[in-house]
Amino acid sequence: MSNFTDFISSGGGGGTLYTIPITKSATWTPPYNGTAVIHCIGAGGGGASDGGGGYCSAGAAGGYSRKSVTLSTGTNWTMVVGAGGAGGNNSGNGVSGGNTTATDSSSSLTANGGAAGLTNSVGAPIGGSASGGDINNTGGAGGSNGNMCTGGAVGVLGTGMAGTGAMSVDAAAYGYGGHSDVQSPQFENTNGELRGGGRGGKTQYGNSIPSIVNSDGGFLAGGGAAWGVSDTRPAFAGDGGIGGGGGTSNGAQFSAIQIQNAGSGGNGLIIVMYTAIG
Repeated sequence: MSNFTDFISSGGGGGTLYTIPITKSATWTPPYNGTAVIHCIGAGGGGASDGGGGYCSAGAAGGYSRKSVTLSTGTNWTMVVGAGGAGGNNSGNGVSGGNTTATDSSSSLTANGGAAGLTNSVGAPIGGSASGGDINNTGGAGGSNGNMCTGGAVGVLGTGMAGTGAMSVDAAAYGYGGHSDVQSPQFENTNGELRGGGRGGKTQYGNSIPSIVNSDGGFLAGGGAAWGVSDTRPAFAGDGGIGGGGGTSNGAQFSAIQIQNAGSGGNGLIIVMYTAIG
């Protein structure tokens, strides 16, 4: 699961605007008076696993809500950060992602968590909805209709990119988790805009599992799937990045020595970006 600190740096002084990531639920008091943009990201759902080669779906991404607000050191915000849903193990369903909310006396933003992936399912898990912001986007759906399905991505500019679905016999369809729609080389505070999103994790296939890398999703992106051909190799699917859905894990046949671990959804996040202080 991607670490948010890989994508963000905070600072102050010399005209630098403060960016404050809130990764755990807490009562938060603004450190400065001023204006800011608050970004809420719901947690991603975990993917499902199936040890018998059957259909299973991937986790959907959390919703996204943002709002321009006026902050005061004399007010408190109730910040709730959703936890990413666990991936299913050994033919098990995933767990849905938790909701993320930011509330004070005049504002209430909600970014709901993404739905979990399910075994023996051809329907696409639904991305988390959002409300209360100036912008409210639905997360990308989890991949479905296959036994190698990837997680959905958080949408900042619009509805998040859905994960892919493919069958193990269709080599041309090996896919990636949903990509973020705000990819950039680095994270920076640019007038409150959220940037720095990453690409979805790459699907792993074959006896080389788990040696293939890059299956986890980047920031806001979905995790890749895993298919283990051998009954002696465990298949570990990719986790979603922040807010992204986890990928599915599948195998040619279930046995006590072939472990199927689907990807977990990424945790939610609240980001406060000051646009002016004082």
